[in-house]
Amino acid sequence: MGNAFLGSDYFLGIYSTMIINASDYSRNVKEKIGPVFTGSIYTVAILPVTLFMGLIGLLVTAATGNSDPVVVFSTTMGSKFLTVVTLLFIAFAQVTTNVLNNIVPPSYVLMESFHMKWSHATIVVGILSACCMPWKLVTDQSAAGLNLFTQFYSAFLGPIFAVMAVDYYILRKKKLDINNMYNKQGVFKGVNWAAIIAIIVGSLCSLIIVQLSWYVSLIPTGLVYYFLMKTMKSAKPFRTGTIFDT
Repeated sequence: MGNAFLGSDYFLGIYSTMIINASDYSRNVKEKIGPVFTGSIYTVAILPVTLFMGLIGLLVTAATGNSDPVVVFSTTMGSKFLTVVTLLFIAFAQVTTNVLNNIVPPSYVLMESFHMKWSHATIVVGILSACCMPWKLVTDQSAAGLNLFTQFYSAFLGPIFAVMAVDYYILRKKKLDINNMYNKQGVFKGVNWAAIIAIIVGSLCSLIIVQLSWYVSLIPTGLVYYFLMKTMKSAKPFRTGTIFDT
């Protein structure tokens, strides 16, 4: 049971980057497609494939004693042609995954913050990602550090998700004034310190049990954010449209 929770925390730590950036993708969904249908598409199309490929990886690792797919295919396949084709598929898989999950969100941030064009923003993100040398993270010497890194940033992304969920589902009852949110001179201008403080508190709670950082942070962050939004004076402008709006 403990290993299951630990594994799911790794999973959430990796996919939480997509969870908190879901609006970057959902903005392009047709209005007639409801959330239930959208969730069903995701469940049917993504989860079975992800679980199946994870099972294959587990079986191959158990059979060969090596978890690196590049090494496994290059050493166990008898045909050089099949080896090259398989490695090309692995390379293309990395490109498509990173384009969707790791390039789109930071590109939108650069476009909004520095008024850059989409093409220029993606080039900058690509250069910065190469400078991070991610290939160093998957070496045998870095495996333990990579796991710790995943757990560590989950300690921050979990609280961010908790704030977003409480704000949308509990405080605003799934009703948002989009025009007001994007009005730089509107009621939402400035920094919502209630959210910042709640995220900090949740992150500190996560570090107590870093192996379960995602789960540990959710409830404390949600409670702190709810209480601060209700009582904090500086949060008054951000209470517009919430259950505390009087």
